[in-house]
Amino acid sequence: MATAGGSRSGVSRAAFALVAVVLVGCLGGGVSVAEIRRQKNVQVALRAKWAGTPLLLEASELLSKERRDYFWEFIGHWKELDKGSECLTAKCCAQKIVEDVRSFLSEPLASIFEFSLTLRSASPRLVLYKQLAEESLSSVPVKDDALEQISGSGAVEGTCCWVDTGNTLFFNSDDLHKWLEGSGKGATDSTGQPELFDFDHVYPRSNITAPVAIFYGAVGTKCFKELHVHLAEASKQGKVRYALRPVLPSGCQATSSFCGSIGAADAVTLSGYGVELALKNMEYKAMDDTAIKKGVALEDPKTEDLSQEVRGFIFSKILERKPELNAEIMSFRDYLLSSTVSDTLEVWELKDLGHQTAQRILHASDPLQSMQEINQNFPSVVSSLSRMKVDDSIKDEIIANQRMVPPGKSLMALNGALINIEDLDLYLLMDMVREELSLADQFIRLKLPQSAAHKILSAAPPAESNSFRVDFRSSHVHYLNNLEEDALYKRWRSNLNELLMPVYPGQMRYIRKNLFHAVYVFDPASACGAETIDTILSLHQDSVPVRFGIIMYSSRLINVIEENDGSKSDEDTSTLIMRLFLYIKETYSTQLAFQFLSDIHRLRNGGDDYSEEPVEVHHVEEAFVDSLLSGAKSHPQDVLLKLQKENLYKQEADENSRFVHKLGLYKLQCCLLMNGLVHEPNEDATMNAMNDELPRIQEQVYYGHIQSHTDVLEKFLSESSYKRYNPSITGKSTEKKRFVSLFASYHQEDSVLHDISYLHSHGTRDDAKPVTHLLAVDLSSVTGTKLLHEAIRYLMDGSNRARVGLLLYACSDSVSTILLMKDIIDRTI
Repeated sequence: MATAGGSRSGVSRAAFALVAVVLVGCLGGGVSVAEIRRQKNVQVALRAKWAGTPLLLEASELLSKERRDYFWEFIGHWKELDKGSECLTAKCCAQKIVEDVRSFLSEPLASIFEFSLTLRSASPRLVLYKQLAEESLSSVPVKDDALEQISGSGAVEGTCCWVDTGNTLFFNSDDLHKWLEGSGKGATDSTGQPELFDFDHVYPRSNITAPVAIFYGAVGTKCFKELHVHLAEASKQGKVRYALRPVLPSGCQATSSFCGSIGAADAVTLSGYGVELALKNMEYKAMDDTAIKKGVALEDPKTEDLSQEVRGFIFSKILERKPELNAEIMSFRDYLLSSTVSDTLEVWELKDLGHQTAQRILHASDPLQSMQEINQNFPSVVSSLSRMKVDDSIKDEIIANQRMVPPGKSLMALNGALINIEDLDLYLLMDMVREELSLADQFIRLKLPQSAAHKILSAAPPAESNSFRVDFRSSHVHYLNNLEEDALYKRWRSNLNELLMPVYPGQMRYIRKNLFHAVYVFDPASACGAETIDTILSLHQDSVPVRFGIIMYSSRLINVIEENDGSKSDEDTSTLIMRLFLYIKETYSTQLAFQFLSDIHRLRNGGDDYSEEPVEVHHVEEAFVDSLLSGAKSHPQDVLLKLQKENLYKQEADENSRFVHKLGLYKLQCCLLMNGLVHEPNEDATMNAMNDELPRIQEQVYYGHIQSHTDVLEKFLSESSYKRYNPSITGKSTEKKRFVSLFASYHQEDSVLHDISYLHSHGTRDDAKPVTHLLAVDLSSVTGTKLLHEAIRYLMDGSNRARVGLLLYACSDSVSTILLMKDIIDRTI
């Protein structure tokens, strides 16, 4: 027995050393490893290399994630030293903290808060504050009378709280009061103010133009309340911009309340990184299994699911009838489980083993506990699993899931949002759950029905700001093909589940469904238009599963529209091409019309390279004649003269250009709209656009939002699209945006913002407007006058969701001009 005991001790030490080396090697040096010995296992825990942080400060940080006001209200509750004085244990303090938090949060959010507090997830943020506090003490000069308070250990009461103004540190309320009353006024223009970050706690309604004062201290200490009250009152009066960074310096636990120092003395255990070694004695022992020892239970009935059948016995019911024989019954159950190891299973008994295991877990009263038992003791339970009868519903559900999730892969979703399991950890998961519960809580406060709130939470996330869709749906789009109707695609499959099947990278899915709409916008007389047409015909000839379409416009007509609203315009080459294209499409076929566009540029180029020379009229006429020569009833030249003489299709061609001008796409010269998303018009960009759009379609198919009868283009453009391409507003532009805050100026009594006249659409003056356009217009410049004209036309078009504020001025002293213009505007609107 001594030898066996020594062997076990050696194994334990060896196993512990192995796990310690592996964990420290993976997670970096400096992490302490603690061993907690138990009777039959070894547990390894990882502790952070930083010092402990107070649980009370962690609670305030977690609460600030919900609302910033909650943080300050919580600080107000705990600033008194006698708060929580009735508690004598750490458990009592933790319960007191959670009890206070429950007055702010709903029950689900309070549960998440309690779990996050147990995980110590806010501890790294407090360590950051502590590092900033150390930098504050070392970088700012201190008055001579305060030097005595700062000892090397930092244990003096004066160093537990201080205020950093960028140039000076204040350790008591008297010096701070003098600075607020006198020196604070001159600090407004100082450039040495401390820097504030996004994570800082700034007092509500602080004056952003006031000098900054950062308070380093911990709620619950003797020095905290006095300085906090002074700064809060000064912030309300607009004298200072007060920011609090919660810090409990080393050695200050003695000056803090009991609950305020809980957690600061012990190192922080990193939850989620522990390891447990379940060591089993592998010695063979000769035992008489016919005799069952009295009073010995091999398994704990509280940790197992006893409702499952074992060799025909349901032990939960047996224990209910004979509770006094608990030990003997559990011993008999363990014997049955262990005896199944030697059973021989036939091959056909293993075919449904996966389904049977899933059914056992799903029907268990505690599925997670059942899954753990099966994973850790699979050889012992495989025999009983193989004798289970599988429900057809379980089989059907597993088969349906396998169609959507490839074998060997795992999928996790939170309220319909897919989660990358490889990058997921416990803290990230808790943050995601908290955000979802916070959204749900806001919906409940809005008195939304539970069904409506569930639909909103399950809705797809909004599109990225730099990838928005342009709604191009109109009769001005000319499609070359239709995957759902053309005979060319009859042999393709129509099952959308093919999109969810694994394929080789880059392999296209040939499905008889208009999933991708590639619409190209270009001037047919330009070199870019020539390349675009050839790209379309090449991809169509290669049977790429895309529906191709074009929108043509005249650059010359666009310029006329920009100058004088296009009331009159002479015909140019682009308009002529569009007119002939429309004639061929309606009289003959769409394919012949597209071929006509390609012939124009073939005749112009004469070679393989694309020419930058403009298309001339004789190129267009020659291509028209060549395209119709074989199939026309009358000579194509006669048809051409008739079209030119009678101006047929002239109005339709001009409307095409006006439509492109309305969309704002003419600024790109040539572009591709892949289901409304804007891309370059070349072949590589088209294929990349397909690959980018595919995951969005797959997700919609997976959740059943896109079915065989769904119009994909209609769905996407109806859900999220813009009527006009304007990257400077919607965020496509790569230039850095410039934002100017008007908050401080607006609150000044003599601010010019109070003199602004706001214009509204007719009959909407008293309506609430969610958007305000503020224009500063120089009436002495052409640009300013044009901007004013656009603003007035915007309101006259009937926009009832916005108002326009005008700040009129003139670089030349034309006061009379301004007054006259204001009078005209008032009369017009």
